[in-house]
Amino acid sequence: MTIPADKHDSIAAGLMRDILHQAQERGWSQGELAERASVPESSISRIKRTGRADLGTLASLAGAVGLRLTLLPDSDFTEKLSRGDLF
Repeated sequence: MTIPADKHDSIAAGLMRDILHQAQERGWSQGELAERASVPESSISRIKRTGRADLGTLASLAGAVGLRLTLLPDSDFTEKLSRGDLF
């Protein structure tokens, strides 16, 4: 699955920024991140340039820095649960 969107405000671009931030916190270069995620460094450059990303690539990059892509239901129940208001 590819996440298409305008490169200036795309979800993929935002996720890539978060992933790169985590890599930088670890002192990793973009090349080291790519190697650890087993993706070509050109994929990271393309995502940064276009704001478009394959979901599998983003998941691999996220996993390399200890993050996980997760979909959550958008509901009042989920919001209350995440705030700890249910129990």
